[in-house]
Amino acid sequence: MNLTPSPFRRFLSLPWIAEGMALLAGVVYLIQAWIYAHTQASILDEGAYLYKGYLFATGQYVPFQEYGPWGNHMPLSFLIPGYIQSWFGPGLRSGRYFSIALGLLLLLGLWIVAKRLGGKWWAAGAVWALALNPYFSSVYSLAVSQVLVACMLIWIMVLVLDDRVALWRIVLGSALAAILIITRINTVLVLPMLILFIFWQHGVKAGITATLSGGLTLIIGHAPFWPGIMRMWATWLPSPLKPIVNTQPGLSLGRGTWNPQISLESRWLSFWTGIRLNFIPMVGLIGFGLLGFQRKAWKSAFYHRAAVFLTVLIALMVAVHAWASLWKNYCVFCFPGYLTFFSPLVFLLIIITFKGWEGRGATWFSALICILVILVSAGIGYANSQEIGPLLSELPVPRIKGGRLVGGSAPMWGVLEGTLGLHIKTTQALLPVLAGLLVGVILLLITWGIYHRRKASAKSVMNFGLLALSIFLAVGLVLSPTKILGRDYEMNDCRGDVIAAEEAAGRHLAAVIPPGSQVYWHTPPSVVPLLYALDVNIYLPQINGNYALRQGGEEDDLLKLGLWNVDLSRQWKSEADYIIIEGWRYDSDWNDFFESGEYVELPMSPTIDPCYENSTIRIFHRETNEFVLRRHQGN
Repeated sequence: MNLTPSPFRRFLSLPWIAEGMALLAGVVYLIQAWIYAHTQASILDEGAYLYKGYLFATGQYVPFQEYGPWGNHMPLSFLIPGYIQSWFGPGLRSGRYFSIALGLLLLLGLWIVAKRLGGKWWAAGAVWALALNPYFSSVYSLAVSQVLVACMLIWIMVLVLDDRVALWRIVLGSALAAILIITRINTVLVLPMLILFIFWQHGVKAGITATLSGGLTLIIGHAPFWPGIMRMWATWLPSPLKPIVNTQPGLSLGRGTWNPQISLESRWLSFWTGIRLNFIPMVGLIGFGLLGFQRKAWKSAFYHRAAVFLTVLIALMVAVHAWASLWKNYCVFCFPGYLTFFSPLVFLLIIITFKGWEGRGATWFSALICILVILVSAGIGYANSQEIGPLLSELPVPRIKGGRLVGGSAPMWGVLEGTLGLHIKTTQALLPVLAGLLVGVILLLITWGIYHRRKASAKSVMNFGLLALSIFLAVGLVLSPTKILGRDYEMNDCRGDVIAAEEAAGRHLAAVIPPGSQVYWHTPPSVVPLLYALDVNIYLPQINGNYALRQGGEEDDLLKLGLWNVDLSRQWKSEADYIIIEGWRYDSDWNDFFESGEYVELPMSPTIDPCYENSTIRIFHRETNEFVLRRHQGN
């Protein structure tokens, strides 16, 4: 028997090859993130984090201050990007470059903990799995909190997810989990789940240490923002308990106006889009998470406990974010992005399962995986239906009449409409689902062939379900860079430099509008252009647009919390020195408003989004008596 390793195996065993592959993945991620940082249009949340953060970091306001910006998130989500801008300059460039740096730090942490759990090649694979998916690099290149939370989560695992851990790592890991809550309250489950795992894996002394470290950090972190920060907890409590944390009773705040009517079909589409764009993490969670509860099939207690801990934690976070977005109507189409808060943790679960699970028979697992492959394949087809449905429905098929070919061809939708009475819209939704279903069946047949071929050759045979899941994920990894799995169809492909455009528009605002002027802001959702004209004043509730708009309520009570209503909007328009409007938002109502002749239009800004010509900012100045007099004298 020839025991000489193949040249390929000898190559893989060379020192630093795995490290080099991981480094190459980091370069691939960096290139993608850099491109997306410069080409993606700014969104409302990004502008709010940056603008409020700068106001807080420079001491102009403090989080949860009365008559300050709306405190709709925990303070560190604003303060961290705020201080970055105070050090490197306000603007989109500082915020997005910081996000790129956080993404690279996330990859480093993922490499460290994955190498500990599975070895250097598993670590390299985990880094590549994240780097190959353009959806991750696109979300993580924005100056929003997803990449910050994901990075902190991975480094918590670097500190704590180990067979044996020194107490100082327990202290730091638990403290970081508490800091995570003060950054985003939607991560509130991480600290208690982490403490339970530490008790289970590392013993009572370590558990008490974690409890004290996390609890003390949480208390200290709340102290500077007390009592306003308690309003953040009210949204998570049942109605009977909300009065306990109501720090400002008796305020008349009306009711929120943000309540879009989203159909069940659209919610279902958002759910499957989340699975599509986070394919490996979500399929890995469902598939490998099932194995954590088969206690006797694990090599060691640590691998079993780690698998259960990660499965329960991630599943709970998926459920919480699905409830908030898909059920509570907070932001239905944000569900795919919400998953990126914690998706990288699933790569660790996958590694733990392959290294620690020894189950072979597990017929129940194989049956469930077959169902999973078919359902997810069909779901991915549905998630792509709006893009590939029209293409599939136009495929030519032979014409049949009376069960016989009659020559020629007709589009698929026409045949189905004539034979089954299906409307073209139904056909466009159904065909991608059937195509996905067919792909799932084909993958299972391929798995069956590989499984029985290895079994017939008396080689070591992996559990059929695990083999099917592995092949399914491998196909997903290959398709990650494509629009089928890893590309959001709303991603901007015009490749214009958004950062440079925002900076040019902001400089124009600063040049045209004198310092100290009061501005009514009715432009893009993001207030990023104002980061380059910080000497002008806006009405702070407008930072969050219609999310902060209320119906009814007492005006002073609303302003205390950074909210607004229609009456305040009318008052602001009547007293503002300048009104600025993005070109495409200028409609007949605004035209009627300006027909009074009280305002004069100044030169508009350059476009803030290079992909849209009508994204210029139109600037209208209210003519005071002094201004009118000067203008007439000039004539």
